[in-house]
Amino acid sequence: MKKAFVFLLGLVLFHQSASAQSIWFAPRAGRERPADYMDLFKPDAPWPQAASHVKVFELSQRMAAAGSETELRQIFSNLRDRHIGLCVGVLPLSAGPDGCGQGVEGYSAPGQSLHDAKRIQALGADVAAFALDEPLHFGHAFQGTKQLTPCHSPIDDIARQVALRVQQIRTVYPNAQVGDVEPFPGSDSWLAELEQWFEAYHKATGEKLAFFRLDMAWDRPWRERIPALVELLHREGIPLQVIYNGNGRAATDEEWIAQALSHAAEFESQGRPTPDVVCIQCWTPKPSKLLPETDPKTLTSLINQYVAQKTRK
Repeated sequence: MKKAFVFLLGLVLFHQSASAQSIWFAPRAGRERPADYMDLFKPDAPWPQAASHVKVFELSQRMAAAGSETELRQIFSNLRDRHIGLCVGVLPLSAGPDGCGQGVEGYSAPGQSLHDAKRIQALGADVAAFALDEPLHFGHAFQGTKQLTPCHSPIDDIARQVALRVQQIRTVYPNAQVGDVEPFPGSDSWLAELEQWFEAYHKATGEKLAFFRLDMAWDRPWRERIPALVELLHREGIPLQVIYNGNGRAATDEEWIAQALSHAAEFESQGRPTPDVVCIQCWTPKPSKLLPETDPKTLTSLINQYVAQKTRK
């Protein structure tokens, strides 16, 4: 019965009509999470209106791997009671034998994805989707730093690595969808690399990505690249997700929220298509609070403000 529920939930979440936009919610978690993070999952938590708009809550890989059992059980139970789906982050790459990739985002131990999936299943998680943490960027394009050595792996090699993790996850959650998150815009060769990546992933896994999420670099020239991206995604049959967030350098919670609303309004203007999924996501110190939704400086209030902004158009 549980597997049937997750499968049907996946159909609802990922095969909606083009006009039925979904909102996903991914607040900052882990050691740096806001102090009121777990308050989200109390039955009387002060975000009923915002929660009613959220179709999927996203749990970071760090929380899946290291969150306390008590907290994770509470999260999964509360999301189920609210009829909110669950997406879990995945670090899908393995460091090379020469040490490349060690400590780089997107990389984890070879058995980590399977461990995380088994752990959260045992704690009661009904996972509708898994989100790959930028494998194309960090595995192929990332230039490294003094402390971090990049692997610069060929795209076909990245696809094979990711396919192994997907196969592991499928032994635990056979019906969960798998999508990808990547920075946008990328390098000058971004379009050709994306097309190669989509094809390589399809060949290696036997399935297409369930979604493609843009981690927007709002201060870079993204506007002129949207039409070509949308055309590619349409041709591949991959739904578009966009993260609406503020700037990590925002000095106040109010500034971050205002930036996020401005980014959303700009992306959905000038004839650009409305994303299939809007992801309200944060991994920065601002905003510092998630609740209550009645406070315009909180992340849950951003959900309501975004919905109201769209209604006023």
